Amino acid sequence: MIVEDANSSKLRSRDGRLLGVAAYGAPNGKLLLYFHGFPGSRLEGGMLHKAAERAGVRVLAIDRPGVGLSSFASGRRLLDWPDDVSALADQLGVDRFSVVGFSGGGPFALACACKIPGRLAGCGIVSGPTEPGVLAFLVSRVMPHLLMPLAHRRFHDRSQAQRSLVRLARRWPAADRTSLDRAQVREALAASLVEAFRQGTKGSVQDAKLLGAPWGFSPEDIAFPQLRLWHGELDQQISAAQARVNVARLPRCEATYFPNDAHVSTLVNHAEDVVRRLTGAA
Repeated sequence: MIVEDANSSKLRSRDGRLLGVAAYGAPNGKLLLYFHGFPGSRLEGGMLHKAAERAGVRVLAIDRPGVGLSSFASGRRLLDWPDDVSALADQLGVDRFSVVGFSGGGPFALACACKIPGRLAGCGIVSGPTEPGVLAFLVSRVMPHLLMPLAHRRFHDRSQAQRSLVRLARRWPAADRTSLDRAQVREALAASLVEAFRQGTKGSVQDAKLLGAPWGFSPEDIAFPQLRLWHGELDQQISAAQARVNVARLPRCEATYFPNDAHVSTLVNHAEDVVRRLTGAA
């Protein structure tokens, strides 16, 4: 199974923390680093395995601090993430690489475009959010402490997580429900959610606070030329209108909108296009 921990390993940040990674796709292909959604973990990258394999692209999905196999680190900022990404690439002996963030991973990809543009061959956002306003910031201070323990109970093991996903999907758009019908997608999402709470809820709570706070950089200042965005018009979690706000603030962003796709289906149905465009794979 592509979501098993046999694909996982641990590297080190510059300050010695563990960084959990999972490998998918072609072992010797061009490198694409995958940043998971919220809540989520490196095992979410399993959704890209077959597409990356066909494209000859190597995908490494990374756990954020306190999630999965990555050590927790308090007092994090969004702009600390590119340092971990650079450290990981250095250990792999890779100078330039591409990054993609799905959903809540989107701002972490933009942080890389802002802070380490010289190391990137491509940067992508799939179904990603805009920078939050004051209300979202205030809510993010409190709600994660209430909601993450509930999510932990719903996604305690993989079989329970699959059942919980199926129940939750009853409220999803049809395109997302159809994506969840695929065994590869359902298993990867369930495994990712279970792994998100391996260390309890503190990592996901911190993630929520980072996503609810000001990013610490201005999207208008990101001049990275290979920036791409993919978004579904039927997305009910992060609307296409929000995506267009993002694009309006990014000086050099190529955006593609899909009239028949929603939140998850945009990644599932267009995974090969994402990995090929971001890495320049033939």
